[in-house]
Amino acid sequence: MKGISRIHSNTAGWFVRLYRHNKVISKFFSDGKYGGKAHTFQVAQSYYRQAVRENPPMPRKPFRETPLRNNTSGYNGICETFARTRKGVIIPCWNVSWYYPPNKLHSKKFFFQGAQERKQALKEALRFRKEREAAILKRQGKRKRIQAK
Repeated sequence: MKGISRIHSNTAGWFVRLYRHNKVISKFFSDGKYGGKAHTFQVAQSYYRQAVRENPPMPRKPFRETPLRNNTSGYNGICETFARTRKGVIIPCWNVSWYYPPNKLHSKKFFFQGAQERKQALKEALRFRKEREAAILKRQGKRKRIQAK
């Protein structure tokens, strides 16, 4: 089970560990103190469930707001890359990526040839990325309303 580990050292038991809000919540449950391996595991599970109820996870945003350090475009979810044709010719492009629904990666490429086209392709990529972010936020708003009912 997530957050619960079996420990065999000087004494045997179950170790509960939970990470929340930059702190660690942990406790060791000894088999000798709680009356055997199976019963100790039940006690550890109930402690874990109680700790999760008392310390719920922080809500995560659906997408990163600031670009990563290695981002060269300066915009979140947009990178400059290239694609190859069947003959092996390299065509430069801006690649827009996003996760929707969660954990499913999608991407779209905006191709360009010259410096002027590069700027125009970046503008189109930015507009497209903003549309995707708005759709994700709109969908999350609907999901929150459904859960509240």
